[in-house]
Amino acid sequence: MGYRVSWIARSGNSSDELLQVSRRNVTGERHEFPDVGWYLLELPNAVPSPWVVLITDGSENFDELEASHAQSLSQDGIETLHFWCSDTVMATELVCFKDSVEVWSVRYDSENKSKQPALNGRIPQVAHEILERLRIEQQTDEGADYVYDLTAELGHSIVGFRHDSDVELDDGEPFQVLCKPTSSKQAWWQFWKS
Repeated sequence: MGYRVSWIARSGNSSDELLQVSRRNVTGERHEFPDVGWYLLELPNAVPSPWVVLITDGSENFDELEASHAQSLSQDGIETLHFWCSDTVMATELVCFKDSVEVWSVRYDSENKSKQPALNGRIPQVAHEILERLRIEQQTDEGADYVYDLTAELGHSIVGFRHDSDVELDDGEPFQVLCKPTSSKQAWWQFWKS
């Protein structure tokens, strides 16, 4: 079955903004690894500035966190990344937004390898280096699709987090569990929506 994950990462002290867009709160419970559900991860040791990552894991969650959420969060000029992958269909993307505009993106769908990966915008140089290395690895093992890892490796090189690897932090349980979405208060005249 594999992973079905999406995440949004923002540099700086962005926990409140990420919680607000998710309409969730921290429960106080912490985990060593993310499992099916919603999590908040603060990466204080990332370079050049700390990153905060909002993570959704599992087939019933991962499509709820959309690129449009990252795009709206970026309107304040803070670089905001959106990652999405489904190992089931072998499709993935990593998109960077700033000032509500897509700055760059990397998309890959293993169904159409002839035009893949799709690289758009001002891609970080490290993406080209990772892609070259993955293509070399793929030539030595034609049975595997190493290029599929490009978005996950690029995200890790920028943010310091990869959904299928351990996070190296002093905190043994760095993943903060988030509660179910908080319902927004309805206007008194919208009683039928309650």
